[in-house]
Amino acid sequence: MKSELSGRSAAAAELPGAPKARAGASRLRAVPDPSASDAATLRAVSEVKQAIVAGHKARDRAALEKLYAADYTATDASGKVTTRKELLDGLATGPEIVEGRYEIRSVRQWGNVAVAPGHGRLVYRNPDGSTRVSEYDSVNVFVLVDGRWLYAAAYLP
Repeated sequence: MKSELSGRSAAAAELPGAPKARAGASRLRAVPDPSASDAATLRAVSEVKQAIVAGHKARDRAALEKLYAADYTATDASGKVTTRKELLDGLATGPEIVEGRYEIRSVRQWGNVAVAPGHGRLVYRNPDGSTRVSEYDSVNVFVLVDGRWLYAAAYLP
């Protein structure tokens, strides 16, 4: 646990009319360490991400529709935004994924939102039979809806 000031500074306590602190009362309070990953959330969002990789590999639109939030967007380093619809519509015609893995490294959760950086490695087969490897780091955003984590956004290189 880390400590932080409870919001009242020492200077504010000395202002005329400001409430006085009780003798011996601490102005510090314990708050959860924000760098600590919640193991259950990490496990849950990792399962979603693995299912997404498997869904793309199998080109299983129905499975992916259940994993992506309706308003999912992916934003790349140039600022290009891809929507859920665009992503799923391109599933049948895009390059085939012949190998894929993704590891979420940590997760931070705020209420029903979780942010998880990770590392992916995908091997694509191009229409001419050649392969292309994409190895990348990205940031993933998940939202908890009706007890299920959905993939809401990605920030890609």
